[in-house]
Amino acid sequence: MRLQRGFLLLIVPLFLLLAGINGALLYVWEQAEAERGLEKQALAAAVALAAFADDPDDLILRLKEPHRAEALRRAIAQAPGLRGVYLVRSDGRSARIAGAYPMQDLGPVRRPDKPIAMSRSHGSAGRAVTSALAPAGKDAFVVAQVDAGPLMARASMLRRVLTALLLAAGALGMLLASLTARRIARELSRTSTAIKALETGAPLDKVEGFRLRETRDLALAVRLMQTSVAARLARGGHDLARRDRLRTEDRAAKIYRNGAFPPVVATMGGATIAVRALGEAPAGSFHATCSTRNHGALVIGECAADTPGEAVALALAASRFLTDHMLDGAPEARLKEACAAFAIARFDWLIWPAEAPPPEPRAAAVLDGGKAGQALEYVHRAATLEPEAVIEEIEALFPVDGLIGVVRASAEGGQR
Repeated sequence: MRLQRGFLLLIVPLFLLLAGINGALLYVWEQAEAERGLEKQALAAAVALAAFADDPDDLILRLKEPHRAEALRRAIAQAPGLRGVYLVRSDGRSARIAGAYPMQDLGPVRRPDKPIAMSRSHGSAGRAVTSALAPAGKDAFVVAQVDAGPLMARASMLRRVLTALLLAAGALGMLLASLTARRIARELSRTSTAIKALETGAPLDKVEGFRLRETRDLALAVRLMQTSVAARLARGGHDLARRDRLRTEDRAAKIYRNGAFPPVVATMGGATIAVRALGEAPAGSFHATCSTRNHGALVIGECAADTPGEAVALALAASRFLTDHMLDGAPEARLKEACAAFAIARFDWLIWPAEAPPPEPRAAAVLDGGKAGQALEYVHRAATLEPEAVIEEIEALFPVDGLIGVVRASAEGGQR
């Protein structure tokens, strides 16, 4: 399945679903609020008239008086949509008290004990009304009916608007899905071309459209997925080792080493330093940073020993020694002493003046794997990135094991 088709099948239904749910909720809420308003209006009219109808016969006689009838007509005029108010006796006889329309049939109803509103109904002419009943006297009740036609018209208009919005959401989803799929496919193609160029040693400057920002975004996404999977596998492996007593000395040493040498992002000697273990770093790998008023230094190394536990112990001692004494005198002499004292099998190091730290990323690394050389070459190509971002991209693009540190002039250092 093409990437664009997959995005269309995923995003368009999602847009339609979200728009449909929101539209349905809006429609139901608006309809319920409007019906509640009509019911309250009908109840108010029914209750107001029922309050004066303890004696229905007397009420009808009094309303025949011209001034009372005129007052009632003015009151009815203040209630928009009120079709009429009717007095209904227990024997079924009814009389129109106010309004210009006859009472629509409500079906079999009895005198209620308290004021109630009835669901919307349609008369023989198809006119929708909302009715309310209120008890009046001992054997009668008042019926007030409010025209629900405007509510029906508003609901119909709302349905048309929501349908249009639903279609617009589908069209917008198709457009966004198409644009997103094309952009992702283009960037994946560029990144794939760049990776192939790195593998073959071709210069990246000739790779059309290669941009580090897209690579960094992809690297971060890949790293997030790798971290999630690695964390889950680590939890599963830890549980298995604890149950079956399968934890070996090498495994325990590497776990301890990872805790003793966590990832580092720091500023010293006018430069920003980032150090991180990649893949399965050896148990004896270590890093040390040192700075004075005039210089900064970074050492990446690996100690060799007969057992993993001894390698970790030597790595810790070597790191402490170089952190404290690397810049005491000649750095080469201190490194030679450390190699002899702590069985350092291999190392890489950087030193720079605090007044002029490297303006572009430089790396010190002890790496294993077929891509180690290409990973270090990548550092020189990533001239615009911060050290931590360079390592993140290397971790995502190259399968290497070991320890790497990247140094570049910090913003504070560049302002001196």
